[in-house]
Amino acid sequence: MRFLVPILVAISGLLTPSSLRAQAPGLSDVQERRLANGIRLLVVERRDLTAFHATLVFRRGRAEEPPALAGATDLLARALYGATWPEDLDSAHGPASLDALLQQEEGLLEALRLERLRLQKDPATATQAPALESSLQALQAALRVRFSASPLADTYAARGGHQTASAGPDALVVQTELPTEAFEFWCRTEAQRLATLQLSRFSQARSALIADLRLPGRQGIALLRGAALPGHPYGRDLADNLPAIEALRRSDLRAWARHACGPERLILIVVGSLGMDAVRPVVERHFGLLPATKEVEDPILPEIPADLGDRRVQAALGAAPRLLVGWRIPPRAQADHLALCMAAQLLGGGRSSRLPLKLVAQKALAEHAEIQLDVPGGRLRGLLVADLTPAEGHSLAEVEGALHTEILRLQQEPIPLDEWQKALARLEVDHLVAQDDPANLARSLGLAWVEGGDWRLSDLEIQRLRTLGPEAVQAAARTWLRPTHRTTVLLQPDADEGKDPLDAEMARVLKALAATRIEDLAQREHLVAEGLRQLRMLNASERLRTLKLLEAQLAPEKR
Repeated sequence: MRFLVPILVAISGLLTPSSLRAQAPGLSDVQERRLANGIRLLVVERRDLTAFHATLVFRRGRAEEPPALAGATDLLARALYGATWPEDLDSAHGPASLDALLQQEEGLLEALRLERLRLQKDPATATQAPALESSLQALQAALRVRFSASPLADTYAARGGHQTASAGPDALVVQTELPTEAFEFWCRTEAQRLATLQLSRFSQARSALIADLRLPGRQGIALLRGAALPGHPYGRDLADNLPAIEALRRSDLRAWARHACGPERLILIVVGSLGMDAVRPVVERHFGLLPATKEVEDPILPEIPADLGDRRVQAALGAAPRLLVGWRIPPRAQADHLALCMAAQLLGGGRSSRLPLKLVAQKALAEHAEIQLDVPGGRLRGLLVADLTPAEGHSLAEVEGALHTEILRLQQEPIPLDEWQKALARLEVDHLVAQDDPANLARSLGLAWVEGGDWRLSDLEIQRLRTLGPEAVQAAARTWLRPTHRTTVLLQPDADEGKDPLDAEMARVLKALAATRIEDLAQREHLVAEGLRQLRMLNASERLRTLKLLEAQLAPEKR
């Protein structure tokens, strides 16, 4: 039944919120305990399950990373939880230990990085780079001998289970599914992982993250976040911090992890046939041994005013035209957030909601229209985002005008009762279907604790939605979906793309220079566009000479 629920809801619509509500767990089904070292434990007992689903949610994400540790949460998701190799649980120390070899690798990697930077500044000088590269290759060959070669060596895969980890702006989330009889093995393994923090494949994980950040196609939402949330960690783009990621060392990440993954920042959720009486002693026997870390106050993050003014960014990225509009909205814990959740559902919660129905199906102005809430996260002030792609023959201006018309209608015109009831039913069904899946249930409980301070929030929000009136939604829409809270990003193909080979390099250099001097992304994009316009007035030789002069102002690693 668990796997059929989403299919039946989507295809036949036979299941209603009332019929699903009887199957889903309520707040009374969730049991909570607190370990002496600060770990929070939630247990949801489901006797019909033959496997258990365990979720670790650490309340520290990208938003709390200092600039020198940008990318740390993503690297933990890859290097600490990318796989569960036997060697990562090796806590031995000493000259011949794996930890000693990894320390040597760290030293060689850092020496080679610094040597390459020195060579960029003075290419004619004598270099030790070849000798360092040779030593590093020999050391990494010795490390590979210690590493498990087969994917089947993953200790969870060998027991018929699997694990995933994801990094977000507010949290690191780790989810595992294993047969019920492996529960104590899982507790012992995870506690040992956190105690050891081996990070044996740190250098490979860092290289893979850097390669992913250099891939094209990420600019749209990143541009919107940077322009709408200037100077705030929610507006940060990791791709702008590649030098810091390249300089990040294994020892730096281990030191960060000791606090970011400390017991007081961890909530552990177990969904399965085991009850609290069976789970708690095992969890305390292993996780309870993790030492409580010294409580460190969360960093004070800059507050972003909602009414920064109507901001616009135009960019030519050589792709299909796309309209992104974001409104700064309150965090999840604030009262108006729930009303904006319903507003998002009315605007873009399904094929029968306003934007897909009117702009796509009826008027054929757009090929695609959707609404996203809490971009990039919900613990702090984030964005409600409208994402639209114009249909062939229609302009971005037409689509933008139609979008704002629908926003005004939501703010000013009475919401029909049947539309309201359908939107509420979709939210209830989405919530109940998510609760029906153990992994989704555990994740929602953990993120409710991270974003709103209370794991009960996920269920309480649905209860409050049932008593929320259309007037409250319209009032919230008038307060928050206003021009002074709005940022618009217009993405369109570059008409000059491919005509001048210097254009792409000139744009890259101007963007890199602007990034070092201007934090506000909207101002940065305007400066780059104006600079390109003026440089196109020069002849080819003058442009090439200007490019060289501009490149000389960049740090060596960014040239």
